[in-house]
Amino acid sequence: MFGKWKAPCRAIVFVCLFGAVTANASTINFFSALALGNLPESVIVNGITVSGWDVSKTMSTQWSSNVILNNRSQGADDRGLGVCTNPLNCPTINNGNINEIDNNGSTFEVIRLDFGAITAVAAIGLSSLFGSNVALPDLSTLTPLAQGTNQSVNQVDPNITINQSFRYFFVAPKDRGPNSSNSDFLLASVSTVPEPTTYATIGIGILALISLSRMTTRRRNNSERAIVNVRPE
Repeated sequence: MFGKWKAPCRAIVFVCLFGAVTANASTINFFSALALGNLPESVIVNGITVSGWDVSKTMSTQWSSNVILNNRSQGADDRGLGVCTNPLNCPTINNGNINEIDNNGSTFEVIRLDFGAITAVAAIGLSSLFGSNVALPDLSTLTPLAQGTNQSVNQVDPNITINQSFRYFFVAPKDRGPNSSNSDFLLASVSTVPEPTTYATIGIGILALISLSRMTTRRRNNSERAIVNVRPE
């Protein structure tokens, strides 16, 4: 009987553990995961939809998606995604006041991460925080699902701990008033962690392994008893 169930048991173990491993997301570095240079307004990487937006400083409900993303990698502290409000004027390198996430002019720029489902976000990595940055970036408070505090003071390439779950996550400049300016930076990375269902899957896989091991030991013991009990007449 064990022989009949041996293959299915192994299949269950493989599916459970493989599923757990694949669900265990890691850090996505946008500067290496996407092509460098100008990108569309919205791109998908590892199942995450990344979109650029332009928002009015005086009428926050007025959004524009007539923008493009720009991805650059000019050094360890100058790499990641930014937004260009004018698709016809988007230098691929330097020019942080044009191709980064900024609050210059009458609008401020936003990058939205859509995970497709509620996802545990461990951290967000920012980059290019130097030069004229007098208003350091903050996690956006555009919606209740995306909020946080400024944890990037005096850091050029900060990794901001989040440890909250979101479907949508927004990154925007901290200061978004009518006269705000000089805040520009890049979105370098996002890190996610397994949801509780993943840990449950791992547990099922481990239990299946233990069960398989016990069945193997029991069968071996039964075989040994059979050999001992068979005696010549």
